[in-house]
Amino acid sequence: MTGPVSDDKKKIESICNLISLLEQEKSPYDVQVIDDLKNQILALKNSTDLIVQKLARFENSISTQMPERHLSTMAVPFERFLKRNIADDDFLVNSTDRDHLVNEKAPLHFVLDSMRSAFNVGSIFRTADTLGARKLWLTGYTATPHQMQVERAALGAAAVMEWQQAKFDEAISELVKDGVQLVALETTSHATDISADFDFSKPTAFILGNERFGLESNQIKLADEVRRIPTYGLKNSLNVAVAAAIAGFEWRKQYQQFLTSQKQGTKN
Repeated sequence: MTGPVSDDKKKIESICNLISLLEQEKSPYDVQVIDDLKNQILALKNSTDLIVQKLARFENSISTQMPERHLSTMAVPFERFLKRNIADDDFLVNSTDRDHLVNEKAPLHFVLDSMRSAFNVGSIFRTADTLGARKLWLTGYTATPHQMQVERAALGAAAVMEWQQAKFDEAISELVKDGVQLVALETTSHATDISADFDFSKPTAFILGNERFGLESNQIKLADEVRRIPTYGLKNSLNVAVAAAIAGFEWRKQYQQFLTSQKQGTKN
């Protein structure tokens, strides 16, 4: 690939490398690296691509004192630009995947806040569909199915799953109004084991945050429960899409037991 598109790609790859370098450090950041990053981003305004030109505006938001979360947020549009030209036939969707489609959805929701990886979002769409979940709420800068990488990772699930893009507080308010209990998935010290004494027969929404920073303290306070998935190795946390799958299937297992007991009670 040659020409302007190739040049833009190389420039943005260099910018992403600098951001990655800074993410390994703590604020205040190295002045030389910050200056280099600002200059490289500012140079994007000379691109012939209007989308790349818009990325140049991020030069104004960079400083040696910026919080780690701000740096992480700023990296998102640059990372997503690099993914936009990925061929969408890397994954194949099985034509028989929808033969068992369930019309009645279970009262299970997922709230995804400021997830940086479109691949993780797509994976959770796929998981939610396999669980027969009712809806996904996409808040913050979480990618939507309009982004190719989400669709590709979802393997067709984004076409059948109900989803809504909303502000975090608005999504929570809607769920509370509908009588849905809120369960934050976090690794905080006061979090309880996901499978410990808890009634998963009720309508439930699992709340998941940014892959690196998780949920903010004010978001966690809105949850009815804070739950964690126990780990037994060196790492104390799982990939967010994996965590969503484990929590979701634990909920579905208990919900199925509840439905079975209800049916048996009706027969008796």
